[in-house]
Amino acid sequence: MNTKNITKTIIQSLFLIVLFISPFAIDKINLLSAETNVTLLFPYKIAFENPVFFVFYLLPVFSIFLIVSIFLKKDFSKLSSLLFFLGLTIYIIFCVTITIFNATTVRWFLSIPWYIYLNFAISIITHSTIAIIELKRIRKNNPNYLEYKTIRESEKSAIKAYKQQQLQQNKKDKKSNKKSKEEKKFYKVQISLKTKVIFSVMGTITIILLTFLIFILRSYKINMTESVSNIGCAQAEQTASVYDSADGLYEKIQHFFETQKESNSFTNAPYERIDIIITDSKESFYLEEISDSTQLPEYQIFAYTTGKPSQINAKDKSISSVNALEYVKRFKNGSYRKSPIYNKTTREYKFYHPVSFGRKSGRKLVGFSVVTYKQELLMKQYFQTKVFAITMSILFLYFCFFITLFLSDTMINPLLYLRTNVRKTSNSIKDILSGSAKINQEDFEYEDCIKTNDEIKDLSVEIGNLVSLIRGIVPYISFSTLKNAEKDSKKSTSRELCFLFTDIRGFTSLCEGLPPKDVVNILNHYLDIETQIILNNGGDVDKFVGDEMMAFFAGPKKEFNACKAAMEIRAAMREEQEKSKNDESTFVSIGIGINTGKVVFGPIGSSTRMDFTSIGDTVNLAARLESANKVYGSKSIITEAVFAKLHDKFICRELDFITVKGKTEPVRIYEILQEKNKAEDKIFEIKNLFEQGLELYRQQKWKEAFKLFDLNARKYHDYPSIVFIDRIRHFAKNPPPKDWDGVFVMKTK
Repeated sequence: MNTKNITKTIIQSLFLIVLFISPFAIDKINLLSAETNVTLLFPYKIAFENPVFFVFYLLPVFSIFLIVSIFLKKDFSKLSSLLFFLGLTIYIIFCVTITIFNATTVRWFLSIPWYIYLNFAISIITHSTIAIIELKRIRKNNPNYLEYKTIRESEKSAIKAYKQQQLQQNKKDKKSNKKSKEEKKFYKVQISLKTKVIFSVMGTITIILLTFLIFILRSYKINMTESVSNIGCAQAEQTASVYDSADGLYEKIQHFFETQKESNSFTNAPYERIDIIITDSKESFYLEEISDSTQLPEYQIFAYTTGKPSQINAKDKSISSVNALEYVKRFKNGSYRKSPIYNKTTREYKFYHPVSFGRKSGRKLVGFSVVTYKQELLMKQYFQTKVFAITMSILFLYFCFFITLFLSDTMINPLLYLRTNVRKTSNSIKDILSGSAKINQEDFEYEDCIKTNDEIKDLSVEIGNLVSLIRGIVPYISFSTLKNAEKDSKKSTSRELCFLFTDIRGFTSLCEGLPPKDVVNILNHYLDIETQIILNNGGDVDKFVGDEMMAFFAGPKKEFNACKAAMEIRAAMREEQEKSKNDESTFVSIGIGINTGKVVFGPIGSSTRMDFTSIGDTVNLAARLESANKVYGSKSIITEAVFAKLHDKFICRELDFITVKGKTEPVRIYEILQEKNKAEDKIFEIKNLFEQGLELYRQQKWKEAFKLFDLNARKYHDYPSIVFIDRIRHFAKNPPPKDWDGVFVMKTK
């Protein structure tokens, strides 16, 4: 275990011990007392009061294991993290449980010491952090997710670079304030599907839960208030009735009050006190006759109470005439039964009922019975229910958040992986079309990583089938066709290109006696070698015609790349010849013709089948030069236009001045011998002997030219020299006309 993990484990162990020995809550508050006496609850003590809390003792057990794991040879880091997470979970659950049972008033929350809140906050933050880290770890261990993140980051980088580019462009062009649709698309903030799912699910759950809470708690509060009101009103009515039946006699009334004191201590929601307040006014007022215009006296005699008069506020010992009239009106219209009088200052509920004596003329109002409840006591059950509902809702949302994260990974990740695979294929095609990559079947491999058995799996299979179809079709379509078809170009254009033609010598004769399957295998083998070399040198294969291949190169180094590819093809063919000598297999030789210049490039074909290709004299001449190798016994012939662009990077010799079949204008042709940095001394001698002989040949100095060509042929087996020896012999017997310019006219293609 490294130092970092040791430090982490020690901190986790100490934190569990701190939670175990520190207070985690307070006991219930005595609501009958005005003073708040706080009793701290400790995990290691509360277990002896309630056996359920013995689970708290797992915290020191986990702590001991964490310490011991440091000295063990095996790596217990994952188990240690799990135990620490479980310890925090136990602590959080019991903190919530004790809150639900002990929180009967707001004072309970206000009386909790700050360090208990701090411990709980740290526990929640640590707990959630561990859960998120674990989810991230699961993601990181999934190679498909890492691949998705890589592609995602590259997309973000591309968007960021585009925005910076647009910002710089806007600074340069201040007149242009309107953004294009494409630009607006890049500027939009993209929200991932997973984020949408999480916010949608959590938002929906939260709204439903809040609606449910508000509705249930409101309904419960109304029912609770009505129930409490009925109890308070009944108590006030009973007190007024006793006073009436006792006809104001002290002994009977006092006995009733003593009885109420004793029974009040056994109720779930005891009242604060019961009072009777009367008046000494001699004027008689009857309830039946009292109206809005009646001027009632002040009720200032605090006659009876279950409480201690010395501890009662002076304002509560009297009732003003205005308030008395209001209480009578509430009694007569019945509203006193629906809701009590609430005093925000003292946080008390009061139930008023008229105290009267029954007389023949009516019910004589003598005062009021007043039942006072503390809000904390009266709404204790409602407050506990509210705490339970809110606490459980928060706890539910807390765990629901992590469950949603996990489920979103389970449900959305297959879609993300599917998108990644599609993006990989799309990027391969995009790179090919942009020219930054070459056509390769391996780039179109589709990996079906969807493990679920649902519609996403079906979609992945269908995409895999589509990619397989593309992989099967792509090799049969030239790169230029793909690239230009993507641009949807229908017009031909003029371009500067360099063309390379190859042809297998004697392939028809070679195929005689061989099964068709073997012929195809041989042909594909050699064409594959040539294709890879051309692609590696920045070229592209335009088409295959039997054993002939047409390729082209673009860009400022097109001539160099074409010649380099030609030399590599020749070297590859020599290696194949050596292999064929050893295993006695069939070997071939290749002729190459290269020309550069302007061509017409565009779609050629019918409306249902087109190919993007090049036409023009440049292409035709390159094809003729490839055939000219047969005449001269050479390997690679280039035109003077190509030779001029090589800048002495290749050793080339002038081969002849010819007119190809179908043309009247002669061209000077050269043969590529070798790259300059690889050239041997004999290459230079072959070049010099041949070019000296060619110069003498054009001057019709047959004997001198013959000596040089003959030396070249005998010493280096130079086949072009042999060709010119035959020509010299012919001209020696049949001299050319006086206006002969040395041009050789080819009669065949």
